[in-house]
Amino acid sequence: MEFMEINGFNKPEKTGGIEENAENEGIKRRKERKEGKEGKGITAKDQWISLFQWFHRHPELGYEEFETTAKIKEVLQEYHIETVPSGLKTGVIAVIRGSRKGKEICLRADIDALPVKEDTCLEYASEKEGKMHACGHDFHTTAALCAAALLQENKEDIHGTVYIIFQPAEEIIGGAEEVLRTGILDHVAEFYGFHAEPSLEVGEISCEAGGVMAAVDQFSICMTGKGCHGATPWLGNNPIPVLTALVNDIYQISGENMAQPHTRVISVTHVEAGNTWNIIPEQGYLEGTVRTLDAEDRKQVKKAIHEITDKWNGKNGIEAVIKWHDGPDAVINDRELCAFANEILQYGQLSPAHLPPAMAGEDFSKYAAVKNAKSLYLKIGTGAGPSLHNSRFCVNPEAIKMTAEFFAQLLCKRAAEISER
Repeated sequence: MEFMEINGFNKPEKTGGIEENAENEGIKRRKERKEGKEGKGITAKDQWISLFQWFHRHPELGYEEFETTAKIKEVLQEYHIETVPSGLKTGVIAVIRGSRKGKEICLRADIDALPVKEDTCLEYASEKEGKMHACGHDFHTTAALCAAALLQENKEDIHGTVYIIFQPAEEIIGGAEEVLRTGILDHVAEFYGFHAEPSLEVGEISCEAGGVMAAVDQFSICMTGKGCHGATPWLGNNPIPVLTALVNDIYQISGENMAQPHTRVISVTHVEAGNTWNIIPEQGYLEGTVRTLDAEDRKQVKKAIHEITDKWNGKNGIEAVIKWHDGPDAVINDRELCAFANEILQYGQLSPAHLPPAMAGEDFSKYAAVKNAKSLYLKIGTGAGPSLHNSRFCVNPEAIKMTAEFFAQLLCKRAAEISER
């Protein structure tokens, strides 16, 4: 396969005794590309940089990615890549149907932007006021399109079916569930995802087994007392002392309360009570987030915060009511897939780099819930610089082609590996 040969891969053996000089149309087409008889296509540098810059200039928020979706479909059509009717309002599911028998695998790229005012001074900066690709989803989209084009060019060597998901609404959490509800991916054996990583240089990639992104939970607690004049506190029930005590107790949750000393984050991020200096308010309010990598840890932290709330409920005549929202699970990388990907890295342009688990969340974890499916989520170096979600964040576009080639190699080889299982 052309893109494998470029990076030192051995060409897969042909079935049916096809000789080197055979007139097989696929082989002939690849030879013509090598000899310069066909256009360079999406893998030509000017093509993928231009495409990346278009996505960066046109950021759209979750479930509003209409221009983005239209552009993705336009590029897929240009490269004769099939799209699957899905009923999705935004986002696209593309498919490359290999010529050889095999299973279904899938690469996912998210496409939405953030409500951030860009401050990068790039020539191709966002043209939409207050919206920006500050999390690298423009990079994800471009690399996935490039990988899809490479796979399509070489589909006669592919075992089974490769889906490419261009997923909406990752940032607002919900897009993965929308995609899965289509039922199109119900029989996918393996899911692959990736993310821009500004702590790594271009050419570096983190492929770690186990937990790599945290489960995300949100909680809020409302305390109701009795308001009164600040000069006569005995006539009311002030929720503020209970509010502050409750916050302190939450921050006292420690490893001693947990079964194992796993990494976790508990943050109270919003505290509110009253609106002026001489009135004791009737209500106080707090909210926060819990991030965990271990499922049992997650249950225990939730239980501990509920118990703290129950302890203060009724104290000093204050009613405390908690609401809890369970967000996405932790992203847990399958060890076999991780080992396989690390083998592929030995032959390509990307070098492995170690990163600790991130305590941010990702709805990529939803795909692991597909029956019997495995998943792998990688972090791709996009050049050291400002962090994700920062108004100055930017991707070095040199990372795009090497990322696309790596995933095309990985998916093709992995599809062959599992085809007989």
